[in-house]
Amino acid sequence: MRDVLDDDLAELYPVPDSDDVRLARLREQLFAEKPPAPSRRWAGIAAAVAGVVMITGLVVFVRPERFTPDVAEMPTAPATSLSEAATLLERSQPRGKYRHIRYETWETYSAVVDDVSTAMQSEFLVEVWLPVADGQPVRTDRKPTGRTRVVPGVEPTPEFSVSSVYTGPLIWRTVCPTTPCFETSLLNPLSLDPGGPLSSASAALLSPFTTNDKKAALYRQLSAVAGVRYDNGKVSADGSKASFTLDPSTGLVTGYEERQVTPGALPAGTVLLSTSITYEWTDQRPS
Repeated sequence: MRDVLDDDLAELYPVPDSDDVRLARLREQLFAEKPPAPSRRWAGIAAAVAGVVMITGLVVFVRPERFTPDVAEMPTAPATSLSEAATLLERSQPRGKYRHIRYETWETYSAVVDDVSTAMQSEFLVEVWLPVADGQPVRTDRKPTGRTRVVPGVEPTPEFSVSSVYTGPLIWRTVCPTTPCFETSLLNPLSLDPGGPLSSASAALLSPFTTNDKKAALYRQLSAVAGVRYDNGKVSADGSKASFTLDPSTGLVTGYEERQVTPGALPAGTVLLSTSITYEWTDQRPS
């Protein structure tokens, strides 16, 4: 009994309608044939396409859309101006639950002993764990390290010591127990007195509570002030006792210095305060 397949075969091949035997042989041959093997050329193309799919899948897996790398991980040209450093700061994104900021500060103490000006420096450590999320407690640790050193070009102070209850200079004054934080010194305008802009901006630029966008705005303000210079990460100004060091690859403040401007109890150029700053992202903090 003929079916639809027999009718189709009869249309494709010159088989009389009554030749059921030949139709049966065609059906048997049709189902017995194996599909031809793909040529090497097409096999190579298929492998290449599969390779592209695998590579693409790997890229999507390693860098999902929701992940934004920190600017320090991305190849960027070093900042050649304060404005470019501001742009780098604005690109930076959190890479952990806490921003751990470490300040190592040397402070100079001077004294007159037997009519001779003397000085020594003492070191202090401040560590801040600043949560990214709002409503979280901020941890700040301050302590003297116990290390001291002489001041180059100045007679050492004999029997020098620092009070054990003194935890170091306040390079910013805002207290923030819980996030979000706001650096209050941002409410004060920049001083336009000779040598004044960097000193008046120091608290805001050093504070861990000043957000990157606020620091970037300060950078652009300073870049517009006559006499403020940027040289390979060093920010200085004519007649200023204050100077900053920025990391040209990230725009972050990594150092701060205050020096004696005019001769007095200490020679001009003597370092009065020196701070180095390091940063890291972490998902944990001390309890």
